[in-house]
Amino acid sequence: MPNIGCQNMYSDLKSVIICPPKPNMAKADTNEWHYDGSLNQEKLNSNFNEFIDIINSYGSDIITLKTSEDLYDSVFPHDPSLMTDYGAIILNMGKKLRVPETDFHKKLYEEINIPILGSIQSSGKVEGGDCLWIDKKTLVVGKGFRTNQEGIDQLHEMLNSYGIEVLGYDLPYYLGPSACLHLMSVISILDEKLALVYKKLFPSGLWKLLMDRGFKCLSASEKDFKSSNGLCLNVLALSPRNLVMVDGFYDTKRLLEGAGCIVHTFNGSELCIKAEGGPTCLTRPIYRV
Repeated sequence: MPNIGCQNMYSDLKSVIICPPKPNMAKADTNEWHYDGSLNQEKLNSNFNEFIDIINSYGSDIITLKTSEDLYDSVFPHDPSLMTDYGAIILNMGKKLRVPETDFHKKLYEEINIPILGSIQSSGKVEGGDCLWIDKKTLVVGKGFRTNQEGIDQLHEMLNSYGIEVLGYDLPYYLGPSACLHLMSVISILDEKLALVYKKLFPSGLWKLLMDRGFKCLSASEKDFKSSNGLCLNVLALSPRNLVMVDGFYDTKRLLEGAGCIVHTFNGSELCIKAEGGPTCLTRPIYRV
């Protein structure tokens, strides 16, 4: 069994699952998949390869997930499963087109001998983009169009025996049920007590919790948030304050650098901005130390 454990969002990224874009992703029905305009396959592949070059240069071990050729969103493997220090949890997707992806995550974990703690069942829905570790024993979960209370309750049942608190917070309506607004659309953890947030859409109860826990929150640029479809907020930590973000959002980049962060950027104009998924979404971390 490989080393596992991922109950934070910022420590040294040792091992990660990725899933390359499907060869025919550019042929996806953009209305059906809720993509922002037609896609160019060459640009999709180029964006992904530029991102993977950063992960490779950092030295993280990469495990490649294989899925069906028609599962275009599987390029974003963060969402169908959740990793803990004790094993994986197979989630249940709120976006119907993504529901089959969970079987491929389960199969991969079984193949590489990672224990599975359980699965979100029946009408319970949880997507990984709504799950945020704010410390080793606290998982906060956004409740919106992709994740519901039944799913959060099931997570609580699975994790309570390990001393992990699961707390749910309502997300706003914003652009409605077709759009992807995850909890991680409005926050990224950058270090133990440092986060990047978008205050206008932020759950007030979670804000109070972060303040009570001693977090410092950097406020992302409204201009960047709107021009990036929220993807300027989607920042992947390779290690504390060593970050990856989509290129072109300079107010946010300067804000992060001003807080002592190293920021690596890649062109995500096709794969990320149009397809509603950033650098965090492009990974399913399975081991951080």
